[in-house]
Amino acid sequence: MKRVLLILLMVCLAILATQFVSCKKDNSKDQIEGRNRKGRPTNELVVSMGAMIPHEFEPRNRYGMYNEAHITHSTLLRRTADLEIVGDLAKSYTISPDGLIWTFDLHDHFKFSNGEPVTANDVKFTYEMLIEDGRHWSLDFVSRIEIPEKNRIVFILNEPCSTFASSQLVEVPIVPEAYYDDNYKFNPIGSGPYMVAEYQPGEQAIFVVNPYWHGEEPYFKKWTWVLLDENAAIAALQSGDVDVVYASPELADKPINGCTLFDIPANDVRGLSLPYVREGVITDSPDGYKVGNNITSDPILRKAMNIGVDRQRVVDVALNGHGRPAYSVIDNMPFWNPEAMIKDNDVQEAMRVLDEGGWLVGPDGIRVKNGVRAEFDLYYATSDLLRTNVAIEAANQLKKLGIKANLVGSNWDEMMKKSHEVALLYAGGRHNPNPFFISHHPSTAGRGWTNVTFYNNPKVTEYIEKAMSSADLDEAIRYWKLAQWDGETGCSVRGDLPYLWLVSINHTYVGDSRIDVGNQGIHSHGHDWSLIANIAEWTWKGDK
Repeated sequence: MKRVLLILLMVCLAILATQFVSCKKDNSKDQIEGRNRKGRPTNELVVSMGAMIPHEFEPRNRYGMYNEAHITHSTLLRRTADLEIVGDLAKSYTISPDGLIWTFDLHDHFKFSNGEPVTANDVKFTYEMLIEDGRHWSLDFVSRIEIPEKNRIVFILNEPCSTFASSQLVEVPIVPEAYYDDNYKFNPIGSGPYMVAEYQPGEQAIFVVNPYWHGEEPYFKKWTWVLLDENAAIAALQSGDVDVVYASPELADKPINGCTLFDIPANDVRGLSLPYVREGVITDSPDGYKVGNNITSDPILRKAMNIGVDRQRVVDVALNGHGRPAYSVIDNMPFWNPEAMIKDNDVQEAMRVLDEGGWLVGPDGIRVKNGVRAEFDLYYATSDLLRTNVAIEAANQLKKLGIKANLVGSNWDEMMKKSHEVALLYAGGRHNPNPFFISHHPSTAGRGWTNVTFYNNPKVTEYIEKAMSSADLDEAIRYWKLAQWDGETGCSVRGDLPYLWLVSINHTYVGDSRIDVGNQGIHSHGHDWSLIANIAEWTWKGDK
């Protein structure tokens, strides 16, 4: 508490400062040495990635889904910065020819932060606990888990699941069966390079090196995540109380003495969800919410929007240039199909498509077809400035095509209830094909934030199911690509995509120029944990 009060005091003083000293990425030695770190040793850090700890170290609350679990826990497999899947707790594994039996041989020298060994029983317990919980981890395809001998564990599946390796096996953090309970998040015990020494919700989390860590000892022996909102965090960075902060694209270029910008590409996509069916077609949504929109369900309008928008302008205007145009939720991933790409910002072609489709410009500039205006509501979360900026720019561009998107500032609870009947400023993107599956397979429609558009293309569904059930991972990739575009159809900008994906944001952070954040690779959706996911590899360049 004293640390937080001190930081808040310094934040208030920093906010009163009237001028920042400019700092470029090639800071001089004098500039760097002049940065005040309040006496912290070089092997200690303070960071602020947001005002809350997402998922709070609790696997049942999705802790691990965005690669953060490797800070504090081991997983069976792990993903490298280059997106290669390699062993972690598992030193080797095999998959049966039919894809139903996955066998893992485990290392015998991994230990939890309390000194006890990580065993196959802990792995079995973790997965069975998440299967029983059933809220966030899709593990229904697992029939049973067996331990045929010490340090060996076998997963028997009901059906092949090609994404098992690229999702749950690299994400699920292994917890100790003997010490897991409902209060686990307040005292998490894992076998990663760091352990949580203290967690005070709403204030801070303190991490120290796990004394039983089996790998190379991290350079930073202690680091603290102080829970501050963005403006307070940036002020604390300027005052020297914090070393690295998340800064949204709106504030990322603000110069701070002795600091540099970490501008990391990410598969973190923003765009519009566009309900795929007309009103009244579906009356039995699993979540009970109304389904359908008579405007966004028109494939001509969706096609014209995808062709006519200038995605690079959205990047420049809404993201201050910190991002790139996006055309799908899996751009540039190993299972992405570049043949599904189109040329955007082609206003003339978009106009031609609309004219030929019967959408003609009305007296007020808004297009009309059979007496119906090309007009729909676009909801966005007012709590998210980035999404707000993207929504505003998207609406401005669509109006130039003769399509009116009525902006509606909202909150997540209301947006959930409206998600199947209005357009949302939507988000997605991870390192595996699961976001593609849950966005386009009809079985996931009306079940939370998955397939909110009620997309249903039988040919695409066929490809997706073949991809998911393939025992050959290379064959699975071929089907993922066909689902996007097979030359005639697909859920892509060349097909009948139920989204208007616009941008993939870069994750932007500002921090002390002497910190080397290692090989970051491309980030996944969610900025909070992304930069620090490999903090065990960070070093202090000032000592070299």
